[in-house]
Amino acid sequence: MSRLENFINDHREDFDSDVPSPRVWKDLEKQLQPAQPAVKQGGRLIPMTILKWSAAAAILVLAAFGVFHLMNKPTTGTEVAKGNPAIKSNDDLLQKINPTYAKEVYHFTQLIELKQEELKQIEKDNPELYQQFLEDISKLDSSYNNLKKELPSNPNREQLLEAMIENLKVQTDLLNQQLQIIQQIKQSKTQSNGKLI
Repeated sequence: MSRLENFINDHREDFDSDVPSPRVWKDLEKQLQPAQPAVKQGGRLIPMTILKWSAAAAILVLAAFGVFHLMNKPTTGTEVAKGNPAIKSNDDLLQKINPTYAKEVYHFTQLIELKQEELKQIEKDNPELYQQFLEDISKLDSSYNNLKKELPSNPNREQLLEAMIENLKVQTDLLNQQLQIIQQIKQSKTQSNGKLI
């Protein structure tokens, strides 16, 4: 045995005779009580942290359910037309013919509009190039509008819709190429400005 153990064994009675004061016990009770208040429910104590976590979990489950429900909600052609003004304005016929094509047409027209807004940014810096790009897109756009005018009277509507979508794809590709040209011009300008400095 070590010296400490021997000392404790020899003086055990001295250690056991002293009793801690009531103040020490009160301090220990305070330290052992939970920091969060507890709610008494049916004779049991439920710590508030459990209630908070339960509420957070319930909110999370409800939010997940809501998102799942919205993502998997089946849409009919009329719902798409109500939600999208571009489809509603001119494409009720598209909805009747093929709602999938109508959605595709809507998405392509939105994409084209965004890319045309990007393209407008060069109008001030390079108006000649902008005008040339605009003429190229205008040709495709007029072709698309002619196809759209033929749609109500054409007996082969599915093929015409496919041609319209193909036209929109070509417009998107052309806009992408034009935007790449603009990007290359900007890069060459920054490189030439960097060499001048």
